[in-house]
Amino acid sequence: MVYKSLLEKNSLELIQIKKKIRLWTFLRLLVFVTFSVFAYFSWGNTGLFICSIFIGIAIFLITIRFWVDVNLKYEKIKQKIYFLNAEIQAIERNEGLFDSGKEFSNPKHAFSNDLDLFAENGIFSYINRTTSFLGKKILAEILLNGNKNRERTNKQIELLTNEIEWTLDFRVAGSISSREKAYNKQISNFAKIDFKNPKIIFVLRLLIPISAISTLLLGNFNLISSSLSGLLLSLCILPTGIFLRQTNLWSSTISEYEPKINTLLDQLVLLKKIASNEAKATLDLSDFASIENEFKVWKTLSKRFDLRMNIVISIPLNIFLAWDFQQRIALEKWTIKNSENLASWENKLAYLEVLISGATMRYNNSESTIYAKIEKDRNSYDSIGIAHPLINSMKRISNDFMLESDENFYILTGPNMAGKSTYLRSLGINIVFANAGFPVFAESFCIPEITLFSSMRTSDDLSNESSYFHAELTRLKQMKDALSENPNLFVLLDEILKGTNSKDKEEGSKKFLQKMKNLGAKGIIATHDLSLCTLINQDYAFTNFYFDSTISNNELSFDYKLKKGVCQNMNASFLLKKMELID
Repeated sequence: MVYKSLLEKNSLELIQIKKKIRLWTFLRLLVFVTFSVFAYFSWGNTGLFICSIFIGIAIFLITIRFWVDVNLKYEKIKQKIYFLNAEIQAIERNEGLFDSGKEFSNPKHAFSNDLDLFAENGIFSYINRTTSFLGKKILAEILLNGNKNRERTNKQIELLTNEIEWTLDFRVAGSISSREKAYNKQISNFAKIDFKNPKIIFVLRLLIPISAISTLLLGNFNLISSSLSGLLLSLCILPTGIFLRQTNLWSSTISEYEPKINTLLDQLVLLKKIASNEAKATLDLSDFASIENEFKVWKTLSKRFDLRMNIVISIPLNIFLAWDFQQRIALEKWTIKNSENLASWENKLAYLEVLISGATMRYNNSESTIYAKIEKDRNSYDSIGIAHPLINSMKRISNDFMLESDENFYILTGPNMAGKSTYLRSLGINIVFANAGFPVFAESFCIPEITLFSSMRTSDDLSNESSYFHAELTRLKQMKDALSENPNLFVLLDEILKGTNSKDKEEGSKKFLQKMKNLGAKGIIATHDLSLCTLINQDYAFTNFYFDSTISNNELSFDYKLKKGVCQNMNASFLLKKMELID
């Protein structure tokens, strides 16, 4: 497994990086002590003292830069090791170990609650490898609403599947601890901030340096007194003070977004490593070079704003260069130039996180997944070897789903725990993946363009005085309304009308299925009500399938294999007796 070899490689590299950190920490201290001592002994020699101070500071700053770089590399390798361990664990345990996206959970959604999309250790947690909130949001939207560019997404995911180490580096860039603040930041919000300068600042940025330099020259040639020269230079700093509060606010705002910019810049640099001609065409990387240049300009601007925070440097910079005003104007110009593109740039990079999520799932399950074939004019279903992704690959039992163009519904019967609900969820989850353009867990998966709707879990709502039965009816009404808007509706029903008596349930279920069939819906209903199986005698649009159980030597067993026909074996009484609940 490549994860384990990468883990070994990065673990060894981490040891070497730790040694480098200790080395640069020692050198930094050595430089500081050496030049402090040198400055002390050169105190009587002004030229030598000043020279030692400036050289010492320069070398000390260089050691700090190397120390910062090596610490950043250490942090990245450490995070990569964390991800590698998480992927190994995810494969071995076959469950979701990442953010579950519970904030996107909506019981009223067409299928997400029934399919455990946002449950703890659920489907979203299983697939999610995003490192920003925007990436997570886009992933959730695609799973919930589908993807218009499925075939292109298939190609993009497959390309990234072959670049799995690169995808890990991309994830690392967005998730190291020093950039935690970047997670919820969206650079597109930066464009909404008003960075407009008063016109006077454009005048002062030229007037102040001219006045300051002129004053210095006049004083140097003794054309004005030193006291007047000092007074005039003091006046040059006054306009900076007037706008200081707002400038500090702008500087603080830039600092807040800096972790996000560093993340995006790192990811853009990584894109160069993968940007072959095929990748440029498949991943749409053509304009990323210009995006990188603009973010580099932003980062330079950020450093210049940081420079003014040192008062020893800030005062001469503002007197002779009107530094604050220069940076304010540069910030305004950058925002005007790029504000309309920020959301688009950010969405492109966030969408790569979504593709990486799909690629990681594909890589981790390369032998279990394929890409679905969805045809607009198709009216039949031909899917073989469908499996549930959250069931361990060693224990998965796959089943088929075949529905001819003149067939509408499977009537699915079987005893408790035989696999009916799991089968429904397996099919539903793979339809969600197919519509999103993600790999599906099947040997083949050929379906029409469809919209999914399910009714598998219903609960009463005491706060709204809603009974269980009323909640069921409300859900079925939503399903019928959805069918009116979209005739290509595929429905998953699990034991509907549980909230009423058996006779009502039998008649109501038959009539509801008949109505749904007449409206063009297709799907599956799982039921314990064998009377529904008689629908096949009235209409060939219905077909019967079942799961079975076997009782042998007072033990209950299941093969979890779908069979054609009606189930004749039930196990409720056996289970009640087994658990000593009845005699």
